[in-house]
Amino acid sequence: MEEKQFAVIHRWSVDAEHEDYFRQRWRAGTLRLKDEFGAFGSCLTRAENGDFVAFARWSSEAARDRAFAAIQPLEPWPGIRSFEETKLEVEEDHLTGAC
Repeated sequence: MEEKQFAVIHRWSVDAEHEDYFRQRWRAGTLRLKDEFGAFGSCLTRAENGDFVAFARWSSEAARDRAFAAIQPLEPWPGIRSFEETKLEVEEDHLTGAC
């Protein structure tokens, strides 16, 4: 049985003085995961309450797990007050690829 594509939603609360660093580090990490580990990419957004919310896609959860294992350990990101992750299996995909 073929694995379903995998998506994940990440949500961070970040101290205001660390937001620029957070965006730079998120961008660099996302591009590395895309270029070196085959991630399909991610889109960083802001929620109404100011939290950063990202939606990322992978060929499978196993592919994501292998990529994250390869880049561990990562030092903590300063200014992060909270972090949440929601894992999703992709049922149908009609995204345009633009974010």
